[in-house]
Parts: sequence; C-alpha cells; structure tokens
Amino acid sequence: MLSLLVDIKDKDCVVVGGGKIAYRKVMMLLEEEANVTVISPEVCDQIEELSKKGKIKLIRRKAADEDFFQVFLTVAATNDRQENLRISQSLKSISLVNDASSYETGNCQIPASFKKGRLHLSVSTNGASPKLAKRIKEEWQQMYDDNYSAYVDFLFEVRNLLKNKSLPPEISHAILDEILDNTYKDSAELRQIYYEKLLNL
Repeated sequence: MLSLLVDIKDKDCVVVGGGKIAYRKVMMLLEEEANVTVISPEVCDQIEELSKKGKIKLIRRKAADEDFFQVFLTVAATNDRQENLRISQSLKSISLVNDASSYETGNCQIPASFKKGRLHLSVSTNGASPKLAKRIKEEWQQMYDDNYSAYVDFLFEVRNLLKNKSLPPEISHAILDEILDNTYKDSAELRQIYYEKLLNL
C-alpha cells in the first residue's frame, strides 16, 4: 500500500457500527474535522452522547447502499465480520473504505498516528499487530515533546524564508542541512539567533 496523508476536513465520512471500535474511529475522524455519519441500529453511550451534542449525524438502522453515495471515506466497524466484508467489497472499487476487522478487505488503513504541531508520525504493521503499532505510537509520544514541535516550526519558517530570498540552490541546501543539527533542536535561543541572521542575508 502507498502511505498518504489525506485531508478529510469537511469531507463526508460514514462509520458503520456503534460499538467501542466504531467510537474510536469516529473520534479520529472528528479530530480531523470531518463530517461524520454513524449508521447502526444500536450504539454505545459515547456515540449517543456525540449525537446529542450535534457532533455527528446518527442513523439508527442497518446500512443500505444509498448511504454511501458520494461519501469520501467509509469505515466498516460493525461486530459482524461478514457485514464489514460486504461493505468493503461493494465500495472499494469506487471510494475509500476501511474494514476495521480485516486488513485485507478494504482499500485503505487508518494507522496509529501521533501529531505534535507540524510533526505527524504514523505507523502500521499491515495487520500483523495493532498492539505493536499502538506501543510505537506511545513511545513517540514520550520522545517528541513540545520543544520538538517548536523545532519543526523553526524548520518550516526557515524553509519559507529561503524560498523568498532567491538564494543560489547550493546555499539554500547547505542552510537546510545545517539546521538539522541537534544543537538547533535543543536550543530555542540558537534558533532565534540563526533565524535573525538569515533575515539579514
């Protein structure tokens, strides 16, 4: 599979299922500001609460073919593997569909992800061990702190500044290589000094 970061803000997404797994998928989609519809005859208390607060659209019945018309992403997360398979097979040739119960049947996966500012890390074991993917994500959460987020912002700002400077490519590349040194990652003061120096080039 090809790894991609996909902007789903304001995109119509459907989660079929009303249990804990479906709830986790719903929360992932809401964090990315998608328009989420949940379809299930019964739902857990957390999904019920999201519906009451108007954060999702809730349809209390089994999914029908017309529910997926012009949907950007569908997540099949029922407790019935055959139903998840049916949904995945009917949709994967025309849209994005994730089968929460089987790596093989959908056409896209939702990896374990960690975001800190502009830094976005995702990991998948291609269905071998979701628990390992979760453990790696948790290790990243300890490894990349607020200082790292500020450092990535610094890299972004320097790159944009260089685009506007019209410097020779070899000089720009040398600067971009230099700021990857850990001294800049570890010191906000050095980052500020270096950025001010670049402003005067």
